[in-house]
Amino acid sequence: MISDGSDVTLREGETEETACKCCGAPTTVVTGYLEVGDLSAGWYTVGVTLGKPDHLPLVRLYIGDWTDGAGPDERWALRVGISRDGPTLLDWPEKDAAEVRPVFTPLNRAQVLGTPMEGQLWSLLNTILTCDSRL
Repeated sequence: MISDGSDVTLREGETEETACKCCGAPTTVVTGYLEVGDLSAGWYTVGVTLGKPDHLPLVRLYIGDWTDGAGPDERWALRVGISRDGPTLLDWPEKDAAEVRPVFTPLNRAQVLGTPMEGQLWSLLNTILTCDSRL
């Protein structure tokens, strides 16, 4: 990553109305972009399933090199559930992880917690949750 997260700005992107993959309930997914000056620091989606309190809002954070020539070893993604108690880094379900590995490296808790990337993650998540006006 090109930043420790403290100098990242947010640019809001699209908002999509869709259906939850597991139950079909209406779900809103917002997309946003994280930037350091003119450089991309990553992008994210936040999905919120309406009327389903048992469905945590889910943040997917994508960091690394997302240019056309980059491969999965240069791109990473993390999943964070948001509950009343705060954010929790989540592991990727194996089925989902297997599907995305040709495109990016899905990171689980053990690969992030206790590493320098942990501080970056929480800094970026704070930027997303405090600066995206749709959340």
